[in-house]
Amino acid sequence: MLAVLALAAPGAATAQLAITQPTTRLLILPLSVSTAADSAMSVKVMDTVRVRLAVLAKYKVIVIPKAKLCEALQASGFPCDLLLPDAQARLLARLLNAHAYTGGTLEHAAQGGALVARVRVVDMGSSGLAFAFSSTSAPAGTPAALSEAIAQRLNTIVKAGEPARECNDKRSKAQFNAALDAARKAIAIEPDLPAAHLCMATVYEAQRMPSDSLIAEARRATRGDSMNPTAWETIARTYQVKGDTLNAVDAFEKELAGDPGNQRLRLAMADMLRQQKQYQRAVALLDAGLAVAPADEKLLDLRSRICIEGQLWQCTLQGFVAQAQADSTKLADTSFLKAALGAAQQVPDTQQLLFFGRAAVRRFPKSAAFWKALGQAYDLKGLPDSAVAAYRASLALDPNDINSSLLVAKTIVDRSMYDTVQANRLKKDSVALQTLRNAFADRLDTAKIYLARPVAAGDSAQKLSAAVIYLTGGSKIAQTGAYDRAYPWLEQSLKLVAPRTPGDTVGPRQQIRVQASFWYGVSSVQPLFREYGVMVKSKSCTQAKAVNDWLERAKQALTLGSRVHPPTANSMLQNLAKLEAIMPQVKKQFQCRNF
Repeated sequence: MLAVLALAAPGAATAQLAITQPTTRLLILPLSVSTAADSAMSVKVMDTVRVRLAVLAKYKVIVIPKAKLCEALQASGFPCDLLLPDAQARLLARLLNAHAYTGGTLEHAAQGGALVARVRVVDMGSSGLAFAFSSTSAPAGTPAALSEAIAQRLNTIVKAGEPARECNDKRSKAQFNAALDAARKAIAIEPDLPAAHLCMATVYEAQRMPSDSLIAEARRATRGDSMNPTAWETIARTYQVKGDTLNAVDAFEKELAGDPGNQRLRLAMADMLRQQKQYQRAVALLDAGLAVAPADEKLLDLRSRICIEGQLWQCTLQGFVAQAQADSTKLADTSFLKAALGAAQQVPDTQQLLFFGRAAVRRFPKSAAFWKALGQAYDLKGLPDSAVAAYRASLALDPNDINSSLLVAKTIVDRSMYDTVQANRLKKDSVALQTLRNAFADRLDTAKIYLARPVAAGDSAQKLSAAVIYLTGGSKIAQTGAYDRAYPWLEQSLKLVAPRTPGDTVGPRQQIRVQASFWYGVSSVQPLFREYGVMVKSKSCTQAKAVNDWLERAKQALTLGSRVHPPTANSMLQNLAKLEAIMPQVKKQFQCRNF
């Protein structure tokens, strides 16, 4: 006997060396149960599965032994036979470096008393084992029989997972035909294996096959795992490429059902629905997320935005109107008025905003907030003079309210309109035309007094608002041709949004900076040439330096603002180039040394 073993030893050693050791690690966990009485049975069933699969798939997968599982749980203060929810199961799988783990439920059939195990293999690291299946014991079957059925089913999945992983490997090397052959081998073993169908889908994508082919393969993947996130993600993204947003959202919903804690996906879906004007559906989706995470700021912010955009406050506003009509004393309640005004502003409903605003200042004439709300109502109604009067009343009651100062200035600037019809009539009368331009600029200049406080003492947001108002006023004046009057407005706007750091080149400040630079440059050219003429007559180096500095600022401004209207900016830059070419001669002739 020893001789026989000795003779057999070399061949056996060679065979062992030829066997590739598995590297994929699978964690077998107990299934969730509906009653505590079944917990022990679930542990026993899956313990048996663990042991049996370790034998069946010895050379295909590493089944993490119970000793390792217990060691990890006990190190965290948990009992060894703990039934874990999915979130904790995922954490444990990561701790044990598992590439996949099992989840699911164990329950009794409604009739007959058979045990039903719904098992889902969750892929954690390209294991190719993602799958979902059910195994049922006969009415008189034992837990051991159920364990054997689960182990055999898992063994089939493990066998199919090997060529599925090979498919992904070949695909990553652009060996597409070999990848498809490997996927077909996996499908021959397990026809609905998600990993195989998804690999085929990625090959089709690399081969630029029609998008419907990708969708078809991804849908086949969902037959093996109806909640497979990668499959639904593939379907959704492909529908997006096709421009089919609603079908994409439907697919994303299926993905979210398998991963309800994925708030990033939830936010993206809600925004997609918002873009499709499916506001109620978007809010319902966000509400489901808020039920789990009530304090999630991103969900709350997006929900608020969608409600405003979708005008979902209308029903609330109607309720306030009905209460006021039924009980006029409600209009003497400041809390009621604030809520009603807020709802009217959110809709917005100008008629109701005016109604509640007038009622509020009539009963509470010393309330700056109510006067401000009435000003907003007048503004929305297109009554700028009334709006300015209301804002001024609010500011008189609360002189320290910088926002009210901004509202007065903004209303004056936004609602001031240049009479282009009259300007066209006066084209040939330069004096009358200049008078018209000056009158318009004078009207806008009345806003400057209300901008002084925000510029001097306002916070960064208020200064940014002031910069926008200065930009709006300056560009309006510049468009009339009154460049001398526009220049100070635009210069102040640029000062307020001057770069804080070299990297301050994005965001709202940069957008204002670009627009203001364009109009600043446009407004500078004509005055610059006029100032140049004055400087030449004076032969003053001080004036020459001022012209040179202004020329440089105007050039930089037009360069930055050129994207607003390239043809105009380029034309202006060409004019400045002529002036720039002369300045060295002026410096030499005047013998200037100050620039």
